[in-house]
Amino acid sequence: MSDGGLLGKAIEIQTSDSNSQTLEAELNNENNISKLPTLGNLSILNIGILLGLVGLILSWLLASPNIQSNYSFLSIIPIIILGGSFFYVWNALDKKFVQVLGVSYLLLAASPFIASSVSSSSITIAESELSDDSKDIMLKIRGSGGFFSSDITTADITVNFDGNEVYSVTKDFSIDREDGFGKYGELSLTISDFYVSNPIDDKDYEINVATEESSDSFTLESSHLMRTITDVDSETIGYMGTGSDCDSDTSDCVIGIILTSWIGLESMTSRPGGMPYADYTVSATLKEGSETAIQYPIITVTNGLASWDDSNDVYGSGSSYVGEYGSELKLDGSESAPEFDRLFFPTDDFLSSGDFGCYTFEVEVSQDAPWGASNQNSITHYQYEQTGEYNEQQGKYYAESWSVVSSC
Repeated sequence: MSDGGLLGKAIEIQTSDSNSQTLEAELNNENNISKLPTLGNLSILNIGILLGLVGLILSWLLASPNIQSNYSFLSIIPIIILGGSFFYVWNALDKKFVQVLGVSYLLLAASPFIASSVSSSSITIAESELSDDSKDIMLKIRGSGGFFSSDITTADITVNFDGNEVYSVTKDFSIDREDGFGKYGELSLTISDFYVSNPIDDKDYEINVATEESSDSFTLESSHLMRTITDVDSETIGYMGTGSDCDSDTSDCVIGIILTSWIGLESMTSRPGGMPYADYTVSATLKEGSETAIQYPIITVTNGLASWDDSNDVYGSGSSYVGEYGSELKLDGSESAPEFDRLFFPTDDFLSSGDFGCYTFEVEVSQDAPWGASNQNSITHYQYEQTGEYNEQQGKYYAESWSVVSSC
């Protein structure tokens, strides 16, 4: 029996097994390393270092505020390359250095962005809103500047519609205000300077603002830029009277006419959609044959407020709001129709004779450039006639009607 006895032999066997396992692990590790792809005669360590240099260079290039503002997704490229570098270097060195190595790579990846935030400034278009008169778009632009960045003094502004550039300008600009969310500046753009047409059918207005060190893009609110009238509708209703309202024994008679128009954006419903920021003028005429029965004063609509000459309440109140809650523009007269909450035109006030026959109502809308290229109109026809049972002794009908017809 050798020295140490059975206990010594057990220790020798255990030590031998441990050495064997360690040797086997090292051989497996070497086999795994040998399976890593290489470039020519470059060692695994050199490949890792080369990838690290490439990733670091790309990190610095892509950390530019201009690139981050528009192509931030590209930052994943240097991260992937540095990850590959870490894997090669980790396999080439003693793996017990993994924590130190990991911290080192994190610092390498973050250093360009840390340096960029210190040395440069960036802008973000936070929101847009309309001016009180709806003529201008106000952009609120927030800025974050580094300790050593230069002050922003100008901004290059580009407006694209449906992907095509329609306007560009350079304006004085600075981050000179502050609120509870941080520092910001404001830029104002006159809508008529860049307006082309309504932003519909996925056609949007996109604004890009660029300074020396950063840029940002912003899609404008479509509802703020619906300015071109595309649909007009109109209607007249006969306001009926009974008994003493009518001449002699006539039971029902037309004592007046209620005029209404709808002006706005063409829609799938029966009436146009409201356009609260559109500017336009309206002409409305009711004709008896070739004669003018009612010539409504020219109506001017600006920023949702319609105004006209009421001629001492002959034509309604002389003003109303239109567009915000719908497209209806009431063309009121001088007499009250309480059941309709309207004012009607008595037939006695017609400029024409007011006899039975066919009447035509036309509403025409026009817009100045750049809002509209052509006028929009609506023409409807109505038959004013005697109806009901005929009284032979009195030689007249007992009722009257005002109804829509296809033509006169």
